[in-house]
Amino acid sequence: MDFKNLIKEFNRIIKDKKISNLLALIVILGIIFLVTSFFIKDNKGSVNQTEGTLSVSAKESSSNKEVEILNEYEREQKEQLNSILRKIEGVGEVDTMMTFESGEVKVPAYDNNTQTTTTEEEDSQGGKRVNEQKNDGSKVVMSSNSDGNEPFVTKVYKPKVIGVVVTAQGANNSKVKYNIEKAVSDLYNLSFDKVNVYPMGNQHIN
Repeated sequence: MDFKNLIKEFNRIIKDKKISNLLALIVILGIIFLVTSFFIKDNKGSVNQTEGTLSVSAKESSSNKEVEILNEYEREQKEQLNSILRKIEGVGEVDTMMTFESGEVKVPAYDNNTQTTTTEEEDSQGGKRVNEQKNDGSKVVMSSNSDGNEPFVTKVYKPKVIGVVVTAQGANNSKVKYNIEKAVSDLYNLSFDKVNVYPMGNQHIN
């Protein structure tokens, strides 16, 4: 079959309605497949992005919660100290400012797993030797909550007070000033140089 006959045969196939319908169907199916593949890939990307966003949001929420707890603890300490100092004779109105060493420290629970391996060796003279090897392994115990998995905490050490400034109406009196210094020093185990007491002016910090 020469080239002209090949062209005629090709044209005849194209003009055939059944072949044309088949080709059209194949083209349509191909387009549908491509579009479907694109949307599936796009949806997977959206799901992964959403999961990543939720994970970051959970971490940020946990961090913000810890900051709020720490701030609340510091406010409570200040209010308690103010309440105690006001009860000392001659102190009058009082306000305080406290500084802390660091944030709270959480001590997690550990699952200790100690494995002991014992081997017995015999030398050429019939003597025996026993070797014992210990492998100490430990891992943090995890607990589940609404924010995901986090370490199971057994103890929480609150921030340590490292300095206190006190302004009091009665601090002009040396005895009252000493009583304030002594009370704060004993409460927080601070040396006197870490406790600064000053007379309160006409205006004080709310």
